[in-house]
Amino acid sequence: MRRASPWSSPACGISGINVKRLLLFGGGTTAFLVLIIFAGLMSNATAAGVTARPLDTHTGFLAPYLDIRLPETATGPVPAALMFHGCGGVRQVQDDYALALNEAGYAAVIVDSNAARGIGRMGAMTQVCGGFRLWGQERAADVFAAVAEVRTLDAIDPDRLTLIGWSHGGWTILDALGFEAEASPVPALDHETGSLDGVESAIIFYPWCGWPSRTDRTGLHTLRPLQIILSGNDLVARTEPCETAARAAIADGQPVTLDSWDGLSHAFDEPNSPILDPRMQYDAEASARARALVVEVMGGQGE
Repeated sequence: MRRASPWSSPACGISGINVKRLLLFGGGTTAFLVLIIFAGLMSNATAAGVTARPLDTHTGFLAPYLDIRLPETATGPVPAALMFHGCGGVRQVQDDYALALNEAGYAAVIVDSNAARGIGRMGAMTQVCGGFRLWGQERAADVFAAVAEVRTLDAIDPDRLTLIGWSHGGWTILDALGFEAEASPVPALDHETGSLDGVESAIIFYPWCGWPSRTDRTGLHTLRPLQIILSGNDLVARTEPCETAARAAIADGQPVTLDSWDGLSHAFDEPNSPILDPRMQYDAEASARARALVVEVMGGQGE
């Protein structure tokens, strides 16, 4: 069975195409382009095209792209939320959550995975959102590196960290949690295993759980409490793969909570959704509810 690609990009379904038939009937140029795309996708799938660095090296690589925002009221180390953006990069949604966290007395750390790799907005939309670059298994290295870096900061409580991810960021966190839970080598960390010491929980909104995510291949695995919020009317990231994986994990006794918020689209909490993409509609009330949930979870930790 041919699987759908991330964000409904037709290119990622190329593994099911008969290349010989293309050569015969589609013309050499078409077949050549298909082979290039297929080779790029397979390099992601096998991690052959992933830049691998040891954790300490990757931490140094990522550190300049951590936007650390501390509450003005802080008088000592405070809990922190590490935030992983969607495929399009850092948007207003991260600023909104950071402001809510700061006002509640918590630190916010926005991890700009795209900027760290020189990926601008156009490149993000065409390459990352299209599934051609920076799959979750590669970006998972950023989760381990960001945690390692933040735990060295005097202003942040190293044992009260929360991971927050949206869409592609949710996929990334799921892959990282899976690598840790199964003690599996992380391709982008030069095949080292990774630890998320200090992370108390994770919250992910409308994540991608289908092919080619690790969750789709091996199931959902986590040692950390994980809360998954799905958009009930998500036309970008299908909810079924996440629901199936989460229910299996819950049945297995893993610390997973699953909730679907009816009537909401993908990226419902992003005020600046693409104007020409009707699949994404901002909902101010639901956005406030989501931010309040994050603050509530942060407040309930360490007790």
